Amino acid sequence: MSKATGAARLRGAGRKLGSLLIFIVISALGGVMLAGLSLPVIGGFGVAAKAASDHFEDLPTDFETPVLPQRSKILADDGSLIAYTWSDDLGGDRVVVPMSRISASMPQALVAIEDVRYYQHGGVDIKGTVRALVHNSQGGNLQGGSTIAQQYVKNVLLLEAGSDKVKQQAAIADTFTRKVTELKYAVAVEKSLTKQQILERYLNLVYFGNGAYGVEAAAERYFSTTAAKLTVPQAALLAALVNSPSAFDPLQHPAEALARRNIVIQDMASPVLKYLTQAQVAGYQRVPLGLNPTPPRHGCISARASSAFFCNYVYETFINDPDYGPTKADRVKLWDMGGLTIRTTMSVKDENAADSAISGYTRATDKVASALAMIEPGTGQIKAMAQSKPMGSNLGETYLNLAGDPAHEGSGGYQAGSSFKIFVGLAALEDGHDPSQVMSVPSPMDDAGTRIAACPGNGQHSVLWTPDYHPGNDDGNPFTGPLDQAFWFSVNTYFLTLEEQTGLCHPAQIAASMGVTQDNDSGDGRPLDQFPSFTLGTNLITPVEMAGAYATVAAHGVYCKPYVITAVTDAAGRKDAAQHPRCRAVLDPNIANELTALLTGVLTQPGATASGLGIGRPAAGKTGTTTSSIATWFDGYTPQLAAAVWTGFIRPDTLKGDYMGNMSVGGKYYYGQIFGATISAPIWHDAMRRALAGLPAQSFTAPHGYPPEPQ
Repeated sequence: MSKATGAARLRGAGRKLGSLLIFIVISALGGVMLAGLSLPVIGGFGVAAKAASDHFEDLPTDFETPVLPQRSKILADDGSLIAYTWSDDLGGDRVVVPMSRISASMPQALVAIEDVRYYQHGGVDIKGTVRALVHNSQGGNLQGGSTIAQQYVKNVLLLEAGSDKVKQQAAIADTFTRKVTELKYAVAVEKSLTKQQILERYLNLVYFGNGAYGVEAAAERYFSTTAAKLTVPQAALLAALVNSPSAFDPLQHPAEALARRNIVIQDMASPVLKYLTQAQVAGYQRVPLGLNPTPPRHGCISARASSAFFCNYVYETFINDPDYGPTKADRVKLWDMGGLTIRTTMSVKDENAADSAISGYTRATDKVASALAMIEPGTGQIKAMAQSKPMGSNLGETYLNLAGDPAHEGSGGYQAGSSFKIFVGLAALEDGHDPSQVMSVPSPMDDAGTRIAACPGNGQHSVLWTPDYHPGNDDGNPFTGPLDQAFWFSVNTYFLTLEEQTGLCHPAQIAASMGVTQDNDSGDGRPLDQFPSFTLGTNLITPVEMAGAYATVAAHGVYCKPYVITAVTDAAGRKDAAQHPRCRAVLDPNIANELTALLTGVLTQPGATASGLGIGRPAAGKTGTTTSSIATWFDGYTPQLAAAVWTGFIRPDTLKGDYMGNMSVGGKYYYGQIFGATISAPIWHDAMRRALAGLPAQSFTAPHGYPPEPQ
């Protein structure tokens, strides 16, 4: 006997065995086990059939239709799409649509190929099953006996199995128990739903291959259209995929897909259905597949450029916010089920401006990186979040959000450098320091043995200036001048001297009130470390925090917690909790306005650290540079927008002598040390000009009278 002949006989035996199994089940369920049925080979099937029949009676008579997982939409503030997200485990690339938004050709094609007697039976088509058994046993092309209701039940059970392999297998196992379950539930479905309702649910549930669940996603995936606009040939192709999405995959097997599609078209003209005439069949069968696929855009990583990190910031915010569920597991489940429309604070214009500005100065493959956060003063809305390294795991890519905190998959922050000087400046102004007072300071500065007042901690109320600490000014020279010039030229020893007068506790408390704490973008993190170098920015801080702090000054001393979600709507149109401005006055408005007046010269005064980087409208800001420039900053604002820009080493290794200087960044070689004004300030300049383009210029409020009058 040849191998081919043997294989044919095995296939024949398999057909007869499968046919006998199904036939016995149908007979048992109908209560009509045929008299005299001979089981010469497999006599034990009678016992199995009896057990199946008992199982049938024990099953509940109702069948609950599940809530279908869907894709969620994350939107910018103008309603434009940032990204779709869904759970792969739940088959969530799905958009549920009513039958009114599905082309009439789609259910017709499905009925024609999958269940031609759909409108004649009540969920179990014994006549159709027997017909399929006879056809299969005679060696014809294998035909299924399952009705659409049965297929719907099986797909529901698969959906409910989730990622549980045992439940998945039980949902598709070729056993009496599984078939009995499917049959009884199919009858229950037919009793509780109309034919149109079953078709609608099935078309929204079933898998069409290539990651597309449901007819709407499938129409988009293969034809870049909607379910409502499907033509007859397109609908026939989708119906053809239901039987075997892999075997008839039009992207991989176009010839097989075309042949199967044409069978569907022919079946639509069957005498039972008469959806098409033979003339229409001939015309439609000549139409090519006409594929126009839309690649799936799955998850935040598919978002454009740096908005991927903004998108992920939204996700981390959602799953960590108790407003969306009592436990994190509940919130993750809600997110995975999807169907959410999440509107965010992101401005597409601002995001594009930030991305474009960074790409002009820093490249993904550079040894250092840049990151930027933009916040709207008076609301706390994060309008943009950008960085030089895109999301991914390849060279020059990262999954680390360089602008955010660890709770949002960000870093622990970076030393803030001289951009931290504003907190000592504010403390001095609150203490009544006259900003016009001239003060002389040395360089370097050696105050060994001096104790600086600090917040109580570990039983200590002061911090000792150690003998090994000898800070100096960048130019190495002493300085004599008032507070505004100390800001313009970023005089280190001036602010260290001022810090000795204010103490460390007061500026640390001011910083905390403006949202600047350790490891947290919302101002709820650990207290800042208090060292003599506090005012020179030795604490690790994120760009989001610094943007929020400078936005506080822009808003006349009103701090607003940074936030990203403005509205959440579920698939049923129900609105969930959203974030909103959480603001409080933390500074006297006049003191905030005085600081602004002092900082405007940083951008405009000759010789100032960021001189010449004004943006053509009132603006203020401060540079920041740490030792060896492992982190460099520019933080600045207008009345409408604040932004913080960091450039430096993501994970600096001072033991290896990391030093930002004498190096190429963004395709340009920089000789000597790189400062905050070298890269970060120009990025800020370009980003702010583009973001504010077209908006009217607003002036700052001028301060009045110093020292401030008693409250």
